[in-house]
Amino acid sequence: MNFGVVLPTFGPDASRLAIIDTALAAERLGYDSVWVTDHLALPQADSARFGRIFEALTTLSYLAASTSRLRLGISTLVLPQRNPVEVAKEIATIDALSGGRVIFTAGIGWSEGEYTNLGQNFKNRARRMDEALKVLRTIWRAGSAASFQGDFYRFTQAVISPPPVQSGGPPLWVAGNSPAALKRAVYYADGWHPTSLGAEKTAEQLSAVKPLLGGRPFTVCSRLHIAFTSQTDGKPLSGTPEQIRGQLQAYKQAGVDYVILYFEAESAGERERGMQLFQKEIVPGLD
Repeated sequence: MNFGVVLPTFGPDASRLAIIDTALAAERLGYDSVWVTDHLALPQADSARFGRIFEALTTLSYLAASTSRLRLGISTLVLPQRNPVEVAKEIATIDALSGGRVIFTAGIGWSEGEYTNLGQNFKNRARRMDEALKVLRTIWRAGSAASFQGDFYRFTQAVISPPPVQSGGPPLWVAGNSPAALKRAVYYADGWHPTSLGAEKTAEQLSAVKPLLGGRPFTVCSRLHIAFTSQTDGKPLSGTPEQIRGQLQAYKQAGVDYVILYFEAESAGERERGMQLFQKEIVPGLD
């Protein structure tokens, strides 16, 4: 299993120092990646958790310049709220500037009000998502110039240069817990990115699509909260290090090969202690 850290880019305590200090700690402690979270313009009714948030793509650029080894991920960019040609260019640029360290995860989002605030259609977002994923692939694989003719997006001989450093573009994963999101990942992407989905449910859904994969490489990356407590509290990763290790083993058996961790903490010091404890007490005991 590979492990990444969800950065504190959202919430009342999100700050430049919290973001960069956590990223540098993750790099120092040997984590594989760090991850930003995306929302652009949530309506007040939907903003309790993600109303205060650093913009994902510009933050990723800042992290590219501030780190040297870590993979850089977005969990998760709401793709149908944006022009996919612009996204393809932005991600290609960050990948080039970071030396090929980007992982790109896309989802369709859940806030109709946010779509309205951005002047985008909420009702057809699933169909636009499918086409937008094709646009990203087309541009990243084109070489010198790309053309695309779809129902929602069209362009002819568009020069998007420089290309991503990673051949064919960064790893492209589709986010979402539903069977529809998983099928979209199988059809259009390199992996699936569920959030806080239990190990048993993860295994059940993966079993249903296994025949569609045909044995090809396919990453399953779960985003999970982690809380060190005296006993498990029912969340996907909680309890003592021994209990959390057992929970991770269940995810591994379910087919998960990558986990990004959101450390529940009331301070930067508590977050870093949790990150250290995970690397010291949990990772060495995993099979």
